[in-house]
Amino acid sequence: MDVATWANDRGCLLKLLHPPVIDEVSPYIDDDCVAREEFTKHRDALNRAQTLVTIEGATIRDVVGFVELPDGQICYEGNWWLPYLKDHPAYKRRFALTRRRLNDNVYSLLSLWSSEFYHWFHDVLPRLETALPHLPAGTKFLINSNPKAWQLDSLMAFGIGPDRLEIQPDGTHTRVEKLWFATPLGHSSLGSGVVIRRVVDRLVSYFGANSEDNPRRCYVSRAKAAFRRIINETEITPLLEEHGFEVVLCEDLSLADQVRLFANTAAIIGVHGAGLTNLMYCKPNSFVGEIRINGVPPAYLVMARQLGMRFSRFEASTVAIKRGQVDMRVDTAAFREWICHCLNSLKQAASRPDEKTSTFAS
Repeated sequence: MDVATWANDRGCLLKLLHPPVIDEVSPYIDDDCVAREEFTKHRDALNRAQTLVTIEGATIRDVVGFVELPDGQICYEGNWWLPYLKDHPAYKRRFALTRRRLNDNVYSLLSLWSSEFYHWFHDVLPRLETALPHLPAGTKFLINSNPKAWQLDSLMAFGIGPDRLEIQPDGTHTRVEKLWFATPLGHSSLGSGVVIRRVVDRLVSYFGANSEDNPRRCYVSRAKAAFRRIINETEITPLLEEHGFEVVLCEDLSLADQVRLFANTAAIIGVHGAGLTNLMYCKPNSFVGEIRINGVPPAYLVMARQLGMRFSRFEASTVAIKRGQVDMRVDTAAFREWICHCLNSLKQAASRPDEKTSTFAS
């Protein structure tokens, strides 16, 4: 459960990367019951400093990236949810379909859901940001099979090109001569705003996102997603456009285009999902509106507050679809009232620039 303690007991090389994130998180959870619950559930992780651990003879299991230590134990950190780890075939299967070895120094970019947009930018890249200055020259980076374009493009901002990547094929266990393992920064839904800001600055600088005189307002649609879509989105789109919001489908944009767009966005509204991760590029005092249903984690609330933004959420109703997934329906009258209230509050706050960021009533 704590690989740094394991490594220290065995005389492995350890490097402190970042202090515990609990003080970065705790100011932003008091008025939200879901955030408080997450905070309590993962307090141990939030109280643990981030450490870079060097492990000789570790094995990376499958594309989910479970780290098997030389004594046969499985490292929990980076997997977020213990029942998922214990039920996963990569944990339960005694023998891999394929085994291989990698020599020299290796850093793994794999963890639970690491190939998904939010988890890549909130979990993987912040860990890399703090670890990178301490990795030996020539270190190879283990990544999921068929990496997405935005993964490859973001790694270029860290100076990591395709020639330094090692693909982890499905069903493969990779034994590593020397693994450099960065423990998580807190938990997947409660991370470090300080390090996320460093990642943002790196990406904004790399992709050349310059400030514009007329910042934009963007509505991030999930119309192309497989679930958690707004089934009556056509009813709220005219209202959003009336208030100056342009409809954005992030799937249609390159990473560079997304960084440039949202770095010049003063108000972003979207359904809880991957596209809302782009709030990280908005400037302090920007407005973030999350459309959500019960059961989703407080990740965007905490991240927005950590980055000094004004946050509000709108509660939609759940519509069941196949295989346990859900869509949602928005009450248009309530949505109209919500968006008008939020934008009026934003206008008033703009007239008082020294006022601290706030959370509008949901």
